[in-house]
Amino acid sequence: MHDILIGAPRDILASARPVLLQRSDEDFIQSTLDELRSPQGRQALAGRRAKAVNAQGTLKLFQPIQRQFHLALVEAWCDTPGAPRIDPQRVDSAGLVVRRLDAGGQPQGWMRSNGRVRGWVPISRVGGSASDPAARHRLQRRLTGVADIDRQLSGFALRQPDNLFEEDVVPLFIAPPDVCAEAGKTVFYGMVPTVSSEISEAAPAASAAGSVDFGPNSSAFRTHLAAPLRGLATPFPFAGAQVVPGWFDASEAPGEVRPADVSAAQFAALKAPIENSEQPSQPAGRMRVFLLLLRQLASEFNAFDGGAEANALRTALAAIRLPLVLKQGQSEPDTVRADLFLADACKLLLKKESIAAPLEMPERWPALSPELTQGLANAMHSAMQARAAALLPQSCRYDEPGARYQVRAFVRIKPEGACPTRIVWSQESEPFVIAPWYESADARPPVMIPLPDASDRGMLKQLKPNVAFVVPPSMQNLLSGKAKDLLEGKADMGTLGITWICGFNIPIITICAFIVLNIFLTLFNLIFGWLFFIKICVPFPKMGNKAPAKPPYPS
Repeated sequence: MHDILIGAPRDILASARPVLLQRSDEDFIQSTLDELRSPQGRQALAGRRAKAVNAQGTLKLFQPIQRQFHLALVEAWCDTPGAPRIDPQRVDSAGLVVRRLDAGGQPQGWMRSNGRVRGWVPISRVGGSASDPAARHRLQRRLTGVADIDRQLSGFALRQPDNLFEEDVVPLFIAPPDVCAEAGKTVFYGMVPTVSSEISEAAPAASAAGSVDFGPNSSAFRTHLAAPLRGLATPFPFAGAQVVPGWFDASEAPGEVRPADVSAAQFAALKAPIENSEQPSQPAGRMRVFLLLLRQLASEFNAFDGGAEANALRTALAAIRLPLVLKQGQSEPDTVRADLFLADACKLLLKKESIAAPLEMPERWPALSPELTQGLANAMHSAMQARAAALLPQSCRYDEPGARYQVRAFVRIKPEGACPTRIVWSQESEPFVIAPWYESADARPPVMIPLPDASDRGMLKQLKPNVAFVVPPSMQNLLSGKAKDLLEGKADMGTLGITWICGFNIPIITICAFIVLNIFLTLFNLIFGWLFFIKICVPFPKMGNKAPAKPPYPS
């Protein structure tokens, strides 16, 4: 018995690593096999190696949605004089594994056990990077050949959860006999997966490796909070006035239409420029801070609608007393519990719901003691983690942005005499990242979508509705009014009506979407300056040209 070596086909790349190809042709597997037959073809394959890199110089692979595909090629030969190719009959199976590198550069394998997907698990838990990915083969290599001892060893091993891990394996296929014969090599090929729908059953991570600290005492967490939640004394807008839903619209909505429940003085104050957003002294700035306070408590921390996970936060808020405006004859102002007031304010301003009694705006949020500030921060962070756990999806296999991966190939050799099946590994491939789906591979022209000519009246008459929407009464009432009222925020959804079925033509919807897209691209270009890069228009006379029709249109 002699050693067996595997690595890249030797006249493509002198390396013990797999060679990773990038192909964009339709029948890329057959093309690769054809090119393997001759020295010239293999030299052509050397030019098809994946070469794209990211900004950090790390090799970058693409996803199938980008119409790019990656193949791994390896060759197996005998470590004897002349390095002859291995007899394919000696091969039991072959495959490759895709492993993720953690922040310290240690490999992790995509694991299953007991019929469940366990996700990325450190390879060290299954015996290291050279261990067999299949649990039965790993356990078999521990046997001594003595039945009683092996029975006890197997029973002990099966009680250890790590021994049951099965690393995901992508099969490698031996090239057809005629290809291997013409090439004079035993070559294996297989797809390198860069996308997967598999979801780990492990709890999702709230942050990726290398992300900033966002704990309750971190500066990142504290600085993102509204000033009151950082324990700072904060004056409220319109202290002593009745809280009305129109404050939100007057503060947040564009335009100069005053809500009916907002006085002219309040409306003018809320539309005034904000001079200091950190320590505002005018109602407009103070309202901005107050609405941020409500949004964070209601949305990020789920303080008002959450279950037991928000109890600690509600308890912390209940300990804060908000002083009301000092009234005539009082020496000390009345106070209101922060949790009760903020819950009612959220209903009025954010949810647009009614409450049982008028709600008076307190004078300010008081400065909190260090102990109360810390308790509030801990409660908010705990509530935020529970909120995130409910919103974060389970981790898919290749979801982590910027993660680095490696491919490693193996060949299992059939038992020889008394020797059991053995596994032979290549070296790890060069680390690589997977390009996000929206990134262009710049290898093939874009998909072309012809739009109908909206000026062709004859064509438009032929575009019959091919999709229908069931429109509820409120939506129909809203859209049936004047367009001017809709733009000015005066449209009414009404209280009565009937459901409608409205048919449309999908190509016409596409034209509308294209026009709206171009309008917003131009508007947002003022912010992002992206139009030069993302929109390229060239004349195409081959498609013909004619002047559009103008009204009155012929019947």
